[in-house]
Amino acid sequence: MRIGIIGTGNFSQKVLTSLSSSPNITVVGGYDIPQIADFEIFRKIDDLLSVVDTVLVLDILSSNYSLLSNIIKDGKNLYIESPGLCSRRDLRNLELLAYESGSMIQIGLKQRFYNFYNDLEKYTITPRILETSRFTRFNKNSTQLSVIDDLMLHDIDVALKLADAEVKSIYSTAVGVYYNDPDVVNTRIEFYNGCVANLSASKISNKEVHVTKFFQNNTYCSINYVEQLLKVQNNTGDDSDSGEEWGVKTTYRQTKDSDGYISMLDKEINSFYNCIANNVVPIAGISQYLQLQSVTDKIKEQLERNFTTNA
Repeated sequence: MRIGIIGTGNFSQKVLTSLSSSPNITVVGGYDIPQIADFEIFRKIDDLLSVVDTVLVLDILSSNYSLLSNIIKDGKNLYIESPGLCSRRDLRNLELLAYESGSMIQIGLKQRFYNFYNDLEKYTITPRILETSRFTRFNKNSTQLSVIDDLMLHDIDVALKLADAEVKSIYSTAVGVYYNDPDVVNTRIEFYNGCVANLSASKISNKEVHVTKFFQNNTYCSINYVEQLLKVQNNTGDDSDSGEEWGVKTTYRQTKDSDGYISMLDKEINSFYNCIANNVVPIAGISQYLQLQSVTDKIKEQLERNFTTNA
């Protein structure tokens, strides 16, 4: 896969070295990015598109509809780190253009590539009750931190992935304890398959907490993102020696990466390559992002009515 890179964003020598180490990837050059040794910078986007088959857009400021649509119209596969400048209508148009050109699009939903999912593959995952708590330490200078877009967004997407069903209803409420915008948010999402997700997030905690727990028939799972631990308690049906406890407990420990961004980006791009090579729909495509965006928009609409401030 011959790739070109657009936008500064998180691009660095480390990112280039990591991508270039993959046997399936050849990094041809970039456009609108800083100069890096032994890396070709193209002055015109058309010149870059003429020599690549896949484009990585790593900067939100480069993720405008005009540029992205031109890439797709040129028949190139496209990875978008963050499509924050695109409206829902823009994204739907990009999805249609990709269908017409035969291109694939993947969005930077990194939470869909957690190693924990590999460990969970040995279990049949059908959550009925899902609970997530994400609390970050209070910092009076972080006035721009959004509880929805910066904290809860990833957990909403994890809930959508694990539930694997259409959303039936959403209820959300929030309170501004310190700031005049939401400090603490609680959201309940009901799915048509019966799963219920309760999500809580706060930016005024005295410690870092990020845990997802879910319960289903015969199985209980707990994912601690801070400690990088997955714990599974599975009922095998043999309770003869269980004593006061039930089931078999298994702990999976993930290695903490020195640079988590690069490690996750590697997983995303390698997954994207496999989707392109095997003509398989990406697990983090535009349809998944649109569903996520739809849920967050509904939460924000509800908070306009259900938000209480300290003022």
